Amino acid sequence: RLRCDWSSDVCSSDLSASEVQQAKISFIGNTYRYAFTIEIDAPVDAVLEVVTDYNNLERINDSVVQGEIIEHYNIRRLKRRMLLNHCILVFCFDLVFVEDVELFDDGSITTTILPAESNFRRGFSNWRAEAISDRTTRISVDAEQEPDFWIPPVIGPLLFKRAFMKEVHKTAANIEREANRVRAK
Repeated sequence: RLRCDWSSDVCSSDLSASEVQQAKISFIGNTYRYAFTIEIDAPVDAVLEVVTDYNNLERINDSVVQGEIIEHYNIRRLKRRMLLNHCILVFCFDLVFVEDVELFDDGSITTTILPAESNFRRGFSNWRAEAISDRTTRISVDAEQEPDFWIPPVIGPLLFKRAFMKEVHKTAANIEREANRVRAK
């Protein structure tokens, strides 16, 4: 069950398998900042394999139309492109993310949007995956993005927040499902 305190932009959940411990989003002008923490019932190595499978990100987020690695800079750094189509009410957005991605030994992943190749003015995300036990992983994400396209005022922060919260829950469940498929191989 999803519990939200809309005045503080924070939601939490009592799900039995994947669990959203916290999710929040805030807006300043055209920039939005979000953070979430989820626990996944799967080992950290399987979770990392799923979230770094850039050619198959539609398995964890059905808004992803295409994901691909454009260039490997070295063993830890790459350039990727993600095309997403996301709808809120009757408004649909084609999102183009071209990002530099860096992987770290501690399970952290940072992404930086490349504005010249994206439809965002700027943005970043910091992901951290850590083993809570040999069967449970906690993922923490914080990000900030400034779109370079118009968002209709009718959508407003409240509808955007609700859509975000649903996406976090769905993505958590999908990561868990896919990580357990990886583990079963």
